[in-house]
Amino acid sequence: MVKISKNRVKELARLRQKKHRLEENLVVVEGLRTLSQLKYYGLRPLEQYLGESGQAIWAGVPALQLDAEDFHRICDSDNPQASAALFALPAAGVKNFKTAFYLDGISDPGNMGSIFRSAAAFGLDALLLSPCCVEVSSPKVIRASLGSVYRVPHAIIEPGELSVPGLQLVCAEMREGTLLQNFRPSGGRLVVAIGSEARGLSPQIREMAGESLRIGMEEQMESLNAAMAASIIAYHLHTLDKH
Repeated sequence: MVKISKNRVKELARLRQKKHRLEENLVVVEGLRTLSQLKYYGLRPLEQYLGESGQAIWAGVPALQLDAEDFHRICDSDNPQASAALFALPAAGVKNFKTAFYLDGISDPGNMGSIFRSAAAFGLDALLLSPCCVEVSSPKVIRASLGSVYRVPHAIIEPGELSVPGLQLVCAEMREGTLLQNFRPSGGRLVVAIGSEARGLSPQIREMAGESLRIGMEEQMESLNAAMAASIIAYHLHTLDKH
């Protein structure tokens, strides 16, 4: 295993900034669990970075040794693990789908990553994102998704692009609409629009939607965050698909 050069550490540290990630189409992904999941998905990094006691996860991929200080420079978490790797950014692109979510203004990386993770767990075909959503290739999003941003197709689209024939657009609301347990898709393509807990859905999407649905819960609970609501809805749609 070769010890990394200071110049290479400096280059990798630049990737902590969104501007440089997008320019170079590269991101440093850290954490053994996330890296193991990416390996399970069949992805291979360009390089892998290990602490002094670390072991390479991928055979045939260059492995460079870093000390704790260098790990802090290239990783954005407060306490990075001694395992990281360099990947191309998750590519955007959705060819076709039967069931998808439209995420409107989801700005929290943890919520975005959790929604990707739920989408992968419950077999959602795609995630469609409004332009004001958080960057999918953020290291925080990738970690929260456990690598699912590489698994679930996604695309960034304007709300108006959802107005197409044969597409059933449904709004997820807190206190109005069809109870989720009573909701049944029409049989065509389905998009469920989910907004942030703070701002909700935009008026444009509400006007475009043909109906809304809500999650039944105790009255004293004001709201659920977007990731929790998305998980519940994704699970319901998954169980419908299995029957």
